Amino acid sequence: MNLLQLRAKLRELSGRFDLVNDDFSDNGADFYIYEGQRYLDRMHEVQKSWASCFRFVEVGGFAIQFPYCRAIKEVWAMSTSARWQLEKKDLQDLITGYLTNLPSERNLGEPLYYSPGITRYIPENVSTEDFESFVGWLDIPSGNAHEYNTVLLNVPVEEKLAIEVKGLFYTAQLINDEDENHWSVAHPLLLIMATQRMMEVTNRNTQGVNDWDNAITDYNKGLGMDLVEELISEVNQMEG
Repeated sequence: MNLLQLRAKLRELSGRFDLVNDDFSDNGADFYIYEGQRYLDRMHEVQKSWASCFRFVEVGGFAIQFPYCRAIKEVWAMSTSARWQLEKKDLQDLITGYLTNLPSERNLGEPLYYSPGITRYIPENVSTEDFESFVGWLDIPSGNAHEYNTVLLNVPVEEKLAIEVKGLFYTAQLINDEDENHWSVAHPLLLIMATQRMMEVTNRNTQGVNDWDNAITDYNKGLGMDLVEELISEVNQMEG
């Protein structure tokens, strides 16, 4: 289902005609649909919880930014001739060990280590342009970092690289009527159930929330079992 079809079915099943107009345009339903899919994303790990995000790093660059990541699991670097996994370091260790000089004073090289960066300033809308020349290792989209994660590399790269971040990512938000995502296409009823659960949350209906939780959990068990079956496939003995 696309977003328009989801709204129409939600209107039919929930009876919430106040949230979906007669022409099935949004009158508040999209907010609950979005919160419902976020709830599903966080609830259990399923086959589509994992994703890969690719970013280029130009010569001299040492950081990448990417949105909607729940948890970074692996980082890989790729040149035109090689591919290698980067080793994770604590942010403090990466800064003190490799990023003490300003970017203009660092030698270019091949990155071997990474660390998730800090992507939030206080106050939230502060501009860092005046400070970046002093701090040096910060690379955060000023005033618009709420949905972003950052990975810092231990050295500015000596050649253009592709960086692959593997991890847990939120499902893409449905914005336009024709938009689709994993939940809306593969499990539209589950997404509608999660949407109605979020409605009950805002209505402070504890029993309604609990009833939806039970129904969603039962549905989700099967998805979790699919993931387990995939993980144990072709494994016939224990290592050790």
